[in-house]
Amino acid sequence: MFVGGLYVCLSGWHHVRMKILLADDHQLFLDGLYSILRQKDASIAITCVRDGHEVLACLKDDLFDVALIDLRLPGRDGFELLERLGDINSLTPIIIVTASEDPDDQRRALKLGAAGFVPKSASGEQIWAAIRAVLRGEVVDAECIQYNLRQAHLEWARMHKITMRQLQVLRLLGRGLSNADIAGRLSLSLPTVKSHVGALFRALGARSRTEVVEKARRLGLE
Repeated sequence: MFVGGLYVCLSGWHHVRMKILLADDHQLFLDGLYSILRQKDASIAITCVRDGHEVLACLKDDLFDVALIDLRLPGRDGFELLERLGDINSLTPIIIVTASEDPDDQRRALKLGAAGFVPKSASGEQIWAAIRAVLRGEVVDAECIQYNLRQAHLEWARMHKITMRQLQVLRLLGRGLSNADIAGRLSLSLPTVKSHVGALFRALGARSRTEVVEKARRLGLE
């Protein structure tokens, strides 16, 4: 629903488990992030705004579980918003989601109290992992996202008896390489590659290469 400049997700409000504020002046990115989060958990209540003044009003009037805010917002930028949180007594943890990958911007945002700093080049899975980490009380930076996501993937793979070599094969499958190409890239024999592919089919319950890749992507493995 679009109300007074706000996109408000009201469906499933009886079972809301999380309230998220999204702020970005690029509508395409805002729509994409909204869609990603709704796919992850349909019960999330999401409010979307497009400038810093609206962010400040939302944080002043309501308590969100987490807010994902672009660093370069019109009206008030992310740095100014972080500085104003104390003035409005907001307890909402802020994750800066930005096109900037400048280490100085990251250091400044975290010093001002941001709970996370996520580059826009991050995948939807990485952003979701950052949200979950912040909700656990962790402070997340770009390097932390990569590390935590990698550890989670490795743990899932270990539990399903997928080896590191098979993960390498899986990533190359995702790029559309044939078994012969994978064998050449990894210096393996063709029968060995076929064996690894078969193991991935069984572990992921897939019946085709396309299904293997799709399931791997949903799990964040590929």
